[in-house]
Amino acid sequence: MESTPTAAPAAPAPPAAADRLGRVVALGVFVGVALRVWEYSDLRQLYMDEDALLTNLVGVPVFDFAHVLKQDQLAPPGFLVVERLLVRLPMWVGASGRLLPLACGLLSMFLIAPLARRYVDRLAVPIAVWMLALSDHLVYYSAEIKPYMVDLVAAMVTLLLAVPRDSAEPTRKRFIALAIWGMVAPWFSFPVVFVMTGVGLHLIARAWRNEGRRGVLKATAVGAGWVAGFLGCFLLSRAIVSKRDFLWVWWDFAFLPIPPRSWLDARFTVETVANVFINPGSVLTPFGFIVTAILASLLAAVGAVSLGRRWRGGLFLVLAPLAVHLTVSALRQYPFHGRLILSLVPTYHLLLVEGMAAVGRRTRPWATLLLALIFLGGQAGDIFWNQVVMPKTRSRPFDTHGDLKDDLLDELDRMRKVRRNGTIVPPPAVAPVKAEPPPSP
Repeated sequence: MESTPTAAPAAPAPPAAADRLGRVVALGVFVGVALRVWEYSDLRQLYMDEDALLTNLVGVPVFDFAHVLKQDQLAPPGFLVVERLLVRLPMWVGASGRLLPLACGLLSMFLIAPLARRYVDRLAVPIAVWMLALSDHLVYYSAEIKPYMVDLVAAMVTLLLAVPRDSAEPTRKRFIALAIWGMVAPWFSFPVVFVMTGVGLHLIARAWRNEGRRGVLKATAVGAGWVAGFLGCFLLSRAIVSKRDFLWVWWDFAFLPIPPRSWLDARFTVETVANVFINPGSVLTPFGFIVTAILASLLAAVGAVSLGRRWRGGLFLVLAPLAVHLTVSALRQYPFHGRLILSLVPTYHLLLVEGMAAVGRRTRPWATLLLALIFLGGQAGDIFWNQVVMPKTRSRPFDTHGDLKDDLLDELDRMRKVRRNGTIVPPPAVAPVKAEPPPSP
């Protein structure tokens, strides 16, 4: 694996063009921040998952980890500590409890541009910013008392720390920052461990290539600190999670059948992996979920080839979280679905926008612009519907997986029922905010 990215194939942008790209990026950050603040300011009614988690926050000592969490809830210990402090503020508990997710949602908008500049073509950076800004799932979860947005930000920070901005190799300060971050981050986000696994392997391989055994020892020391932090969090979390099997039963569908034992297993796995573009990535076009997923998957494959040719180490860092997620899902250790895998949004978005830029380089620049308009137009329409047309109550439709809205898997399931039964299966009706399904982690 190469240690640093090589020069992008496109020529450096003229100052005027760079200024225009900078303004587009700045406007995207502003829009993303405004949407997240607007979602928070509505102070919508608490969803049932939030109510369930609040029973473990309100009136509970800040560092109380001697009791099992109520209502089959599970959240990282560090997240619980911060939230227990926030709900003590002199304001409505729904508003105070949502401050941490809001802060993470806002922070993600300031992280996306520098993250994209480290990994993708310069022409793809504004697309990445706007794609994150207009992701309705991320806007919604920026105002929900759950650790999902912490997962997103933790993944972004990890990928940023993995790649030096100005130097060929990580400095001593960078190694110290990585060591500290790796010991702290798992206490606030479970899936960040999957991103850190890829970063750790990359650091060891790069250290071996550049410094030999001495470098490997240094990188391994960093990894040892990460393992210690993860084990402490894991043991404490296992002690406070309910001993009932509810969580495993509830998420049974999200443990992927890898290796597949039948054609149906293989089809379900492929569809579930593609569905991440839709849920939670909020990647949309005007052409429906199926066409969107196919087009996004093809462009992401083009993006992977493009990034791999330019910088194999970068491709490894971006793809490793997906590979680790799939592995732990196959081992039935962590579900692969929806809101629990927001840490994969950077992987999917970065590969997709790199693919758009690569198409433009191979054909005409306007092809990249056209593709960006197709995807961002679909996302903008979704945002407009949820923020302007629909009442600002954010009532969630009944969904057997507890999702925010319909996704690719729901659409494919309805289509197959139509073919089997010869009848039209309508989308699920909107249910009250606190309606079943039962609580989830």
